[in-house]
Amino acid sequence: MLRFVATPNTMLRTGSRQTLSSYNNGRVKSLSVRSLSLAKKSSKRVLASLQQDYEGSVSSKFFSSLSSSSSSSSPERDPGLALSSIPTYPKEVQGPAGLPSRAEQLRRLKEASSSTTLTEQPYYDVLIVGGGATGAGAALDAATRGLKVACVERGDFASETSSRSTKLIWAGIRYMATASVSLLSPKLFTNPLDTLRDFYGEMKMVYNCHRERRYMTSKQRHLCNWVPIAIPFTSWHVSPPPFGHWLFGFFPVLAPFVLKLYDGLSAFTCPPSYTMGKKKAKLAFPQLSDKDVKYCSVFYEAQHNDSRTNIAIALSAAEHGAHIANYVEVTDLIQHPHTDKVAGVKVVDRQTGDAFEIKASKIVFAGGPFTDMLRQMEHKAKGDSSSDDVTTAATDSMTPAVRGAAGTHLVLPGYYCPNNMGLLDYNTSDGRFLFFLPWEKHTLVGTTDTKSDAKTLPAPPEDEVQWLLNECGKYLSDDLMVRRSDVLSAWVGWRPLAVDPHLPPGAPVSRDHVISENPKSGVIFIAGGKWTTWREMAEEVVDRVVGPNGPKSKTLDLTLFGGEGYSRSLDIQLIQKHGMTQDTAEHLAKTYGGNAWEVCELSQPTKMAWPRFGIPLARGYPYIDAEVVYACREYACTIEDVLSRRTRLAFLNKEAALSAVERVANIMAVELGWSEDVKAEQIIVARKYVESYAGRIPKKVGASLREATYEDLKDIFEAIDRDCNGFLDRTELGELAEALGFPLSVEELDEAFAEMDTNMNGRVSLQSFEAWWNRAGDSAFHRRLSSELSLGGTNAEDIRTMGGGVFLG
Repeated sequence: MLRFVATPNTMLRTGSRQTLSSYNNGRVKSLSVRSLSLAKKSSKRVLASLQQDYEGSVSSKFFSSLSSSSSSSSPERDPGLALSSIPTYPKEVQGPAGLPSRAEQLRRLKEASSSTTLTEQPYYDVLIVGGGATGAGAALDAATRGLKVACVERGDFASETSSRSTKLIWAGIRYMATASVSLLSPKLFTNPLDTLRDFYGEMKMVYNCHRERRYMTSKQRHLCNWVPIAIPFTSWHVSPPPFGHWLFGFFPVLAPFVLKLYDGLSAFTCPPSYTMGKKKAKLAFPQLSDKDVKYCSVFYEAQHNDSRTNIAIALSAAEHGAHIANYVEVTDLIQHPHTDKVAGVKVVDRQTGDAFEIKASKIVFAGGPFTDMLRQMEHKAKGDSSSDDVTTAATDSMTPAVRGAAGTHLVLPGYYCPNNMGLLDYNTSDGRFLFFLPWEKHTLVGTTDTKSDAKTLPAPPEDEVQWLLNECGKYLSDDLMVRRSDVLSAWVGWRPLAVDPHLPPGAPVSRDHVISENPKSGVIFIAGGKWTTWREMAEEVVDRVVGPNGPKSKTLDLTLFGGEGYSRSLDIQLIQKHGMTQDTAEHLAKTYGGNAWEVCELSQPTKMAWPRFGIPLARGYPYIDAEVVYACREYACTIEDVLSRRTRLAFLNKEAALSAVERVANIMAVELGWSEDVKAEQIIVARKYVESYAGRIPKKVGASLREATYEDLKDIFEAIDRDCNGFLDRTELGELAEALGFPLSVEELDEAFAEMDTNMNGRVSLQSFEAWWNRAGDSAFHRRLSSELSLGGTNAEDIRTMGGGVFLG
């Protein structure tokens, strides 16, 4: 074998394996060819964007090396994966108490398969590819049955669909409706057997959802809570009727009875549904419109912090012996030389670039909406894996199993959901359910439903953000306008809609999750389903692995990691011992359960009388420094892992997350042993990730709901005019540029202001500003201002009330 070391002008042969070196400020840093081969496939447009945004930074040469290091003809790589493909070479840190570290998990994965050949019995009984709720759940289920389990995730646990849900463990009230529609359709008379089978299938799914919700609320009290949801009715009949069936036009009359039936399916273990008259509804929810609300029906669903639940599942799998690691990506499949069945996978640790193999008796793909990307490897393995023609032909011939449905969610200030009560609009303008929920002391609104291919770095379309805001206002009082600038964060998630490509013609199609085995490769995949049924799905896919005579599932009685030591008074105990704020103590108790004690021991003194311990990561939020240290023990590898999934700061407030990037980076650099160059690169990448969330300032590129108008320009003018004197001066223009992140030199400011001040009196009126805007298309300042404001977006009051760190606040 040979070693290559890059110098500024050439490459020299020096040793035992291929590496490529990148110079950063005169300092050589080795990068594995394997990790670079993953990163280099990314879109050159993304890399160029990074260079343009951060030109002159420590990482500009790094990104240049990625873009030019090879001319691979492989398919274009997901831009989001390109960002997280930058190696950090972390030092080993201990795992949570009683669990192996990430580094130890990697050593076990490498050693287990290096000791066997393809013709020998592999060490692992099952390898699961995917570390979302379903994949991590399958690893947990298999490990508790006594199987030897490996599980790898190409990103962070819950980094895709499992962290981007509506945060409900809901029992399927919508499925009750669709089951009734199916039963009461004309098909009952023309095709009664199929109709009854469909009805039974839907109601069985509802019953299973109730069972799984009961499991989560009884066994995982440290992760779940009940949330009341009100359905306001403004008439006794709805037209056109929901679900297109005349009976549901009378849902306002039937709702109390339907919801009692819904309670009964849970054996009345949930808080009981009830009704509120108009006056009581107005007291409980003062934001309700003064329209003629007849009454409200209130029912309960379970709610959770989805990414934290996923992490608890993954750590529980590790606790029961599974070898599980994040940031380990499958790059190819390994075929058995005699049977042509898939006998293992080739993987790469994306944090170091180390490549190795994992062999197992059975392979399970649990990639959610990305499952078909994994299945392409099965088809590619049938031919010459080095041939692009084979890859293309395999992809073309493969029957897709999953199509994605994208859903946008918004986060608004908490005052839109008083008394921790949510709202449900069961009949939106396009027929979808819309939830308006209290979550983490904020208000969560979702979701839209648009067919879309899944990707790792999604940005919510501005049209969907605006649609959700419009729908929000339907039931709210006219004097409580939901403003665009109230959007603290917004994101897109995917719902994987699955079909079985291996079914024979004419076989019935599942309306829930799909588990299917490729008869040629022997690979099993699982897709579809919902958060509520993660445990049921995991149980069923492992049943498929072990067969009817294999060991049975034990997870229905299992409490997840953190459940031991949790009590409802845990937050009070934390306050009494560690002297932290009530918000922080409540957050730690509900996030880490009994492990909150371990987190608190890592907190630093504030050097204040109160709180005594726990330095905040962002003002106004309960997240503290100790959580970053503990996150590194929970296998967090990047800043974004901490901001998005170990804490939920990026999901709650984009600007607050951006303000915390460097603080988190400083702590992680110490814990993981990052060099200054690595830390600088990770800061850039984290900012790029967080910028993919929507925030208070709209991104109107591609939006069709509203074009730039005179009102937009007036909004911009009034936002810049901080003293409200009706004109802009040179100081206000300079403050605007600095707030937007591109401060101007004295000469640049003089030039920019002179463009507007055509009267040369030091004052720019609205008319002068409008004239400048319409004629100054080639002005550098105009282009930058237009880009930053996305054609104007917000009004003066919105911008003034955005708070610190945003615009002029």
